[in-house]
Amino acid sequence: MKQRITLKIAGKETQHLVDAEREEVIRAAADRINQEIDALRFDFRNHELSEVLSMILLSEETKLLELEARTNKETDMTLRRLEQLDEHLGEYLSR
Repeated sequence: MKQRITLKIAGKETQHLVDAEREEVIRAAADRINQEIDALRFDFRNHELSEVLSMILLSEETKLLELEARTNKETDMTLRRLEQLDEHLGEYLSR
């Protein structure tokens, strides 16, 4: 079920239509973004908001790509281990 929520990010309110079960995590994400903005705006007082947002976006996308790479590596290792187990089981059952 979708519901409309209002989020305030970087001082700007926006409306979003979200799945009810995802509302909590979406609000937590908005809070985290605002915390990052506050931290960076303190360190980069002379920078435009768009520059601060670009820094945050680059940081978060980098984390996402690293997580995806790690997940893919773990998935590949799990699949190789399952193939080995399947091979061993096949050998055992063919005796």
